[in-house]
Amino acid sequence: MNENEILYRFDHAKLGKFHLALILLSGACWALVAYGVTIIGFLLPSLRQEWQVSSSLLGVMAGAGLLGMFIGSIIGGTLADKIGRRKTLVWALFISGIFFLISSMAWNFYSLLALRLFTGMGLGAVIPIISTMITEFSPSKVRGTLSVLINGCWGLGGTIAAFVGYKIVLIYGWRLSMLFGCVAFLLSVMVRILLPESMRYLISKGKLDEAEKQLTRINLTYSDNLESIKRPEVATVEHKISSGGMWSANFARITASLWFMWIALNFLYQGVLVWMPTLLASTQITEGRSFLLTLLISLGQIPGTLIVAFLVDRTRRAKLLIISLVLLTFATLLMGISQNDIWILAIGFLLMIFNGMTWGMAYSVSSELYPTRMRGAATGWAAGVGRLGGVPAPIVVGLIMQDGGSLSLVFTLLAIAPFLAIIVISTLKMDTTGKSLEVISPG
Repeated sequence: MNENEILYRFDHAKLGKFHLALILLSGACWALVAYGVTIIGFLLPSLRQEWQVSSSLLGVMAGAGLLGMFIGSIIGGTLADKIGRRKTLVWALFISGIFFLISSMAWNFYSLLALRLFTGMGLGAVIPIISTMITEFSPSKVRGTLSVLINGCWGLGGTIAAFVGYKIVLIYGWRLSMLFGCVAFLLSVMVRILLPESMRYLISKGKLDEAEKQLTRINLTYSDNLESIKRPEVATVEHKISSGGMWSANFARITASLWFMWIALNFLYQGVLVWMPTLLASTQITEGRSFLLTLLISLGQIPGTLIVAFLVDRTRRAKLLIISLVLLTFATLLMGISQNDIWILAIGFLLMIFNGMTWGMAYSVSSELYPTRMRGAATGWAAGVGRLGGVPAPIVVGLIMQDGGSLSLVFTLLAIAPFLAIIVISTLKMDTTGKSLEVISPG
């Protein structure tokens, strides 16, 4: 069996037990990362009270995790291309668990600040690996749907963080919330036992026999008779091999556009979600009520994900991504003029719906546009640079709050980010729906 036939069979498989296990385990990893990123927003009021730190320093605390994620995404994505997707993911999860555990024992503000950096490194490494594995393991016709569904688990993780903030942090303190992150140890073991190495990675390293063994091991099923699979699609549609790195002539425009998009999305997300409980508590809303509102608002990411999961493999990716960005921009502006609980809940919920739609689409397209030989590293750089772009958002919001700025000013500033992303992404051609990865970007 040659490599094109292996890939053709994998691309045309029916969804089965293997894909279900992949989705559940990948989704759990994704939810863990979301929890680790979002939970800090529910700790800031407690940290301010316990250690008497300013709003600007609390913004630095939020930014430290993102800086760590920038470093971790690049390291994780690069290692995934060199030593394998599965092995790198196992270590990333294990490291995350260690620093979650130590964070629960932090002795002062600056020790927790340093630990947030290292925790972020572990979590950041998980993101490009999961994104790459889902892209490489999914049949072509449902690749977008599976990618979006995995991203939907970000909403789940964020909601769990909001629930922990409301039910645990307010009652038992912030340290216990860090221990919940130790589920990373269990996930590390499950990935090692249950998930195979990516066959596309094995083929790219010349390990054809091992890739064939993996194909046999996961026992895929097909809607067509296997005997009818004669000439693989990838062998006949295009022979040109793309070369160069992510900043070469073949990929520079793609890379620049994706980096800008991820910077914009992270700037908005970090500015909104990390500070949401504190922003609401700074108005006439009590701290407990602000946590509850944030919990209810965060649920909006789930229907947003389901909407694009239904549409992503039925329409052009670029069109759906731009529509999502437009809706996200308007919802952010409206959030700035919120006056009461009902308005905040309604507009905040819509904002999270559109946020879930946009992030689902963004992850769906990002890893599709690069060949296997550099998919992990390219995805890692995009995710990492994006996280780094989110670092100034909590700091800027903290400074505005410290100077007595209004919610309207905060959300108007945040809305500029997705608006600029619309302009950039509208120039990028992304015709990837239903196509094999080797057709989208041969090489």
